[in-house]
Amino acid sequence: MQILFRMLRILGAGALLLVLALVIWQPVFPSAWIIQKMADSIDPAKIALHLPTVVRFSLGGKGGGTYNIVVQKDSVKMVRGDTDEVDLILFMEAKDFNNLMFSLASGKADEYTFRSLVISKFLRFAGDMSVFEKLFENKGES
Repeated sequence: MQILFRMLRILGAGALLLVLALVIWQPVFPSAWIIQKMADSIDPAKIALHLPTVVRFSLGGKGGGTYNIVVQKDSVKMVRGDTDEVDLILFMEAKDFNNLMFSLASGKADEYTFRSLVISKFLRFAGDMSVFEKLFENKGES
């Protein structure tokens, strides 16, 4: 009887640890992948901005980090970490950023969604917001 009781306690503890691991662990989509795809979609020849231009994404939480889209005369690349000069910085939680990007891509979000994120302070920015607009209205056509 005592052996059965010990086995149940071990199984119960194992089940509890499994449930805790599933609740605490959440799959995270890497924001860097999304930002790299954004950089790949920009054609520097079509941009009417001073060059080089740097847009920083400062994303907090799981899957976050500091990522920069650096637009130069002949290239566009994504750079991790800090850079010397920045024209625009967007601050957001990585989870909210990923949700926004997936919503925009699937047509479930629009400019109103973007504005509501700014008003509710889920998205904050510093710098010249027209840089962001010009980069993505002139993105490359494949």
